[in-house]
Amino acid sequence: MLKGFFDTVPRELEEAAMLDGCSRFEIFSRIILPLSLPAIAVTALFSFLAAWNEFLLALTFNTSNDMYTLPVGLASMISATGQSWGDFAAASLLVSLPVVILFILFQKFLVEGLSAGGVKG
Repeated sequence: MLKGFFDTVPRELEEAAMLDGCSRFEIFSRIILPLSLPAIAVTALFSFLAAWNEFLLALTFNTSNDMYTLPVGLASMISATGQSWGDFAAASLLVSLPVVILFILFQKFLVEGLSAGGVKG
């Protein structure tokens, strides 16, 4: 995702900054990084979402019921004898609330990052 976005940044901007006397670090920190903030925000959001929803590794390597991640804890609410679907639905809403809030906050970056990184040319 980031490679596609960095390929869209014009090389001429870097060359102009070099002519103005900027070092490689200054070019990156003053020109490239501000232009790539939408792509970095989208990548950070997707990375958070992947870690937040991790189920298999947390279920496999976790040895204590007190240290379950939220998705594993939700799955443990369903038993073979009887389900409390109201409690499960309420817990599911509470678990998904931070993700929804992050998507609302990053919505502008999400649209910019996905549209600019997906265009070739």
